[in-house]
Amino acid sequence: MKKLLQYSCLLFCAGTASVQADEKSTDWHFNVGAMYEIENIEGQADDEDGLYEPSVYFNAAWGDWSIALTMYQEGPANYSNFTRGTYFNRPEMNIRYQFFDNDMGTFGFTTGIRNYGYHFKDDHGANAGTANTVRYGFIPDYQIKFNDSLSFGGWLAYYRFDHDLDETGYSDSRVETETGMTWIINETFSLKANYYLERGFNIESDKNNGEFSTQEMRIYLPISLGTNTFTPYTRIGLDRWTNWDWSEDLEREDHNYDRLGLLYAHDFENGLSMTLEYAYEWEDHNEGDRDRFHYAGVGVNYSF
Repeated sequence: MKKLLQYSCLLFCAGTASVQADEKSTDWHFNVGAMYEIENIEGQADDEDGLYEPSVYFNAAWGDWSIALTMYQEGPANYSNFTRGTYFNRPEMNIRYQFFDNDMGTFGFTTGIRNYGYHFKDDHGANAGTANTVRYGFIPDYQIKFNDSLSFGGWLAYYRFDHDLDETGYSDSRVETETGMTWIINETFSLKANYYLERGFNIESDKNNGEFSTQEMRIYLPISLGTNTFTPYTRIGLDRWTNWDWSEDLEREDHNYDRLGLLYAHDFENGLSMTLEYAYEWEDHNEGDRDRFHYAGVGVNYSF
């Protein structure tokens, strides 16, 4: 499941800081919200019935500074016996500074920390230990404005993972980026075409924990109709491979995949807004069967 909320918080902080920079404001701006994301695989699979990620967040911005605080719960869900893979114990904090915002473009930098907590169970459902992996993030974001209609921008993240990597299966390093062109056609239509990369790797040469690579094109078509915005989008898989069986198997498994989705956002014009999202993804593996995913997300946000 992709970290939608993480970058929603990041973009809110970026947007708020941008407005304040333009207005030379020193007022505080806040928003609070909650999201629930779930991804189900058709049929029974290794991750039981699906994956889910409920979360709550609080953001604050003042001048060129902004902070985002989030608490996640993430893990497999087995609806037949109502068990969950983790508790609500994955806090994250990001702090961002906006270096500049003018007619030429924008540039900001975010740094943060997130804890991944796991509670393991044995074959009989009894507690079998815990693990906590800490992730440190360094994320510049940028935009180059060619004119009022055309711009180039995105973000680039480097993550460092520490603690309990053998238990959680994470590699010690990861890079992630989404960047591309935005064309504002008119007041109603826009078009965004981005390249996305996520790559997990190990700096330590004697380890092979959880290495993977994902590359895709992400194309969005936001349609603004008053207080409603509809964003149909697609993710076109360019390349994906994984190697999670780090203890025994050095072979990589290749995957072919694509996704179609629709994000709906409504602004109630009183500080309250909401989002609804659905996506369908099909994935084929060079080992094993084909998978078909259903993703759904709902969010509510209040700004003040």
